[in-house]
Amino acid sequence: MKETPQAKKTAQPWKRSRFFRFGRYSNGEYHFASASIPKNVRLIGNGEIGGKARGLLFVIDHLDKGGHLTAHDELLRFPDSLVITTDVFDEFMAANNLNAYVLARCNEKLDPDELEERIVSAAFPQAAREILARFVAREHRPLVVRSSSLMEDSPDHSFAGIYLSDFLANTGSVEERLESLITAIKRVYASTFGQNARAYRKRHGLAWREEKMAILIQNMIGQHYAQDLFYPLIGGVAFSLNFYPWSDRLRSEDGVARLVVGVGTRAVGREYARVFSPKLPGLRPEGSDERAIIQYSQETVDVLDMNKKCLSQTRLPLLHNPLLREVCSVVDAEGVLSEPVSALPPGGRYIASFDRFISRNNIMLFTPLLRDLLAGLQGLFERPIDIEFAVNFPTSKEDGPPLFYLLQARPLGGRSQHRVIHLPSAPRQEMLLSSQRVLGNGERKRIHDLIFVDPATYRWEGAHGIARQVGKIDEELSGREYILIGPGRWGTSNPQLGVPVQYGEIAGASVIVEMATESFSPELSYGTHFYADMVASGVLYLPFNESEGDYFNRDLLDGQGVVSSDEFVKHVHFEKGLDVYVDGKGKRSLICISREKRGTGIERG
Repeated sequence: MKETPQAKKTAQPWKRSRFFRFGRYSNGEYHFASASIPKNVRLIGNGEIGGKARGLLFVIDHLDKGGHLTAHDELLRFPDSLVITTDVFDEFMAANNLNAYVLARCNEKLDPDELEERIVSAAFPQAAREILARFVAREHRPLVVRSSSLMEDSPDHSFAGIYLSDFLANTGSVEERLESLITAIKRVYASTFGQNARAYRKRHGLAWREEKMAILIQNMIGQHYAQDLFYPLIGGVAFSLNFYPWSDRLRSEDGVARLVVGVGTRAVGREYARVFSPKLPGLRPEGSDERAIIQYSQETVDVLDMNKKCLSQTRLPLLHNPLLREVCSVVDAEGVLSEPVSALPPGGRYIASFDRFISRNNIMLFTPLLRDLLAGLQGLFERPIDIEFAVNFPTSKEDGPPLFYLLQARPLGGRSQHRVIHLPSAPRQEMLLSSQRVLGNGERKRIHDLIFVDPATYRWEGAHGIARQVGKIDEELSGREYILIGPGRWGTSNPQLGVPVQYGEIAGASVIVEMATESFSPELSYGTHFYADMVASGVLYLPFNESEGDYFNRDLLDGQGVVSSDEFVKHVHFEKGLDVYVDGKGKRSLICISREKRGTGIERG
């Protein structure tokens, strides 16, 4: 599968937006002199700094020049940042002849693992190494090494979650810490050409030769807690637009946020998190059903294990952190939910509800700050935005309130115009699937291929093999769109919740269906990067639950030509094609055999 040789020309919103003019030279490149950047940001190199670093720099520059974002800007903070510009990347690639290996990979003459190994084992530029050696000699805090590519966070393609971020304990001798840091940088470089990035570029017609990688190194926000674990008490993401509001009381403009205890990696993956709108924080997607609230609350926490020197997972009850009382609710032995007033009752446990934290504002003015910040940043960027943040609690209340650290700020990818979709009538024998409670809005016509993971035969023990088989079929389809149907949550990291595919393994799917069964009850993961990228790519996203009246025509599926099949995964071909209609307003969807007489089903609104 060869990459598209030429990139599609994209719009140039810098002509009308302050953000896309910020730091832009007449030749179209973005450059910043060291003397012109804020004091908590440093540069290595004279190249470009990439979209992620530029977004953060844009916000800091606005505040440094006397601008305001919220009524509580005194609570806003930013990590200290070191940016390795793209000319270091260019030197690294050229000195090691790595572009030839990337081309070989694009022409399928080199295995992806071999390409990554060649990049990670290649020599790092000496001048940059010497500067990094001086940096680690004086920097002893844990570090995060983030991607900041030129294509990343563009007006039309966010690349959110596509490239690697690496967390470093930054302990040991200077030489040990330097080598760990350089290895992390090279791993981020390697992710420029990884499967996820390649699939994303292919979907959007972007050529790999136009991509360059800068690196954003930040001190990790958090505290050193018990058990030699480092993490912020709260990590999160937020979007100024909520493309899928779960209540008629919410508008798209009210935004959406996801909160987790610990490192925010749990907030940007398809994992359980507290989802809320800053406009009405008490209005939960789960409603008032305590069983659902408990079921869909976070249980697993990502932390930096300072002893193992890597990001690790632990269970919420094992953290032994007294500050959990500030953000958690209590579930007693009878399954009753309440707010903590003293020690845990016998048989009780914490769940990460964040109820008091986001609703009462007596711990910090979090929700008003977030609401103002989303609006302020959208005004500053002059387009909808997406942020990542961490809330760091002081070691004692005498040290002041918790502080809000803005880690990233970027424009959301381009959105299609709102349309009104009318579901056509179709005889039942020509209906493959109909569902209710859908999110999203749109249609697809004449899709001929479908990949089906049968919930009846799915086994979580073999989930990673199933995911790889799905990815193999996706690659064989060479960019042809298809419908993807399977059990539980697509893209979860937990195979007991669904199929643990990566974005690049289902990049050709234009319609994704998540089937609920007795074993799998997928909740809609509002606001995740995985989900947001599916939506930004125009993918239609449907939940299916037969017990709630949804319909699936297994006989129609079984009557189609089988391209390939094993015990778990079936690839079928519909000769006449399938049409897909998703009515976001009416919360209904229909997948049926293509017929010209049914029309488009679209009314401009």
